[in-house]
Amino acid sequence: MKRFLSLLLCLTLIALPLLPRCAPALAEGAYIQAASMPDEVKKFFASSQFDGWTIGAASACVIESGAGSFCFAVVQKDSHNVLYGFEKKNGQYNYWLKTEKCLPQGKGGFDLFHTYGKHEFASGATATYGDALEIIFYKADYEEQGDTGLIAEVNKNGQFLVRAVFFNFMWDEAYLTSDSITYYLDEGGKKATVYGTVETNLRYFSLSAFPRTIQEARNKLTQAPAIPAGELTAKKIKFTGGQKYPVYSGPGMEYERAANGKASVSTNDWIQVFGSESGYIMIQYALSSSQMRIGYIDQSSLPKSASVSPLRFAWEDAEITSSTFLTDDPLNSQTRVRTLNAGQQVKWLSTMGNWVYVELTGTGQPIRGFVPANAIRKASAYWQDYASFRNSTYSADATVAVRNGVTAEIIIVVTGPAAWSQAGADNVTGYQVYANNVPLFIASASKVEMNSAGHYTYVDGTATLPTGTTVLGLCPVHAQSGLQAGEMITVILNDTTK
Repeated sequence: MKRFLSLLLCLTLIALPLLPRCAPALAEGAYIQAASMPDEVKKFFASSQFDGWTIGAASACVIESGAGSFCFAVVQKDSHNVLYGFEKKNGQYNYWLKTEKCLPQGKGGFDLFHTYGKHEFASGATATYGDALEIIFYKADYEEQGDTGLIAEVNKNGQFLVRAVFFNFMWDEAYLTSDSITYYLDEGGKKATVYGTVETNLRYFSLSAFPRTIQEARNKLTQAPAIPAGELTAKKIKFTGGQKYPVYSGPGMEYERAANGKASVSTNDWIQVFGSESGYIMIQYALSSSQMRIGYIDQSSLPKSASVSPLRFAWEDAEITSSTFLTDDPLNSQTRVRTLNAGQQVKWLSTMGNWVYVELTGTGQPIRGFVPANAIRKASAYWQDYASFRNSTYSADATVAVRNGVTAEIIIVVTGPAAWSQAGADNVTGYQVYANNVPLFIASASKVEMNSAGHYTYVDGTATLPTGTTVLGLCPVHAQSGLQAGEMITVILNDTTK
């Protein structure tokens, strides 16, 4: 109790004594004990919807600030506590705020204060506030000992932002910014700052969801990640708080919805937006400190001041080249949403770092997600590789073009001496083609020419490459000496076949 009284002195606040709870009057509306409420606010609470509710003697306050004039009041009924706020416009206080999330629930009493200036707290921490609302809750069994409290400072736009939270009979303290919480726990003995997006707007602040331990904060708080290089880019947009929207894997309700059809996003945390498509926006958001999700929400959820560009996707046919998985969280947990098999057909949409964004159909509801880039190939993919051989007698230059990750088109130009045109010469007549040292076929000369520079042999052929081919061996076949392994042309493919 002494520590708490000292705390109140440090805050330069004078708590009004908590008056005994009186039975509601028979008059219509709330039973009002507070004397500091403007007449129009009292009239608001005189409505029959507040029958049986009470406003305690210290449960209301008026704040005059550079951002405007405000009145706050806590109304109580049984164990239910609700905060109302009013803003002065054109000389009158108008209803502006209703929330119960920022308050502790249960039986007890409240003190509301208008506080400002520099304060020193029980932990020894100091903070300087402009005009701010302070709320202190007293449990019914501890009427002289503050149990929970918070301080919300008004900014220039008239928003009240929670800057401090006190709990465990006010011994434990937490100081908030929009991207961090600094804790003083165990009567100031343990201090730590945890970084991540923090909802501070009093309108949307939830006391029950607030992490009261350092470990809980580390488990809950997250930060928007950097988007790796690729075709997809995103920007962080601040949405109107206190909202929740269903999330689909693609731009429409026909697409699969994660979490057994219950995936949703809260606007009280960070949200990154990639772009828009068909009346939906592609977003990334946090589920926890260890898991995120990329999906789509209705475009109407965007704040009016926000604008996003249309998404531009490739929509190319592609094929899964090896057993892999689909995920909606490529940058964190890589949680497996679906198993994909080699040969499975998908639509290639875009890229992000080492991931390819795809759409999969033909398995019930369509679904979008990310697959590892090394496990997929565009159907229109085309690679070209070069290799050559030289010795004192002849030279050979090979070009290998791989189409669709399956078909290799091979062209070899051999430049030999003029003597190769004579009868019985040991000229090159073709090439034995090997895939990863396994013989495929012999590509024979398709054309032989002579000119002033020498003897030219053209060899071409088409091979269907086995799965996993990374190396082609082109071994010359001579007219007299046959295969010559020492003259092998080795072609390293720049991408593994399917």
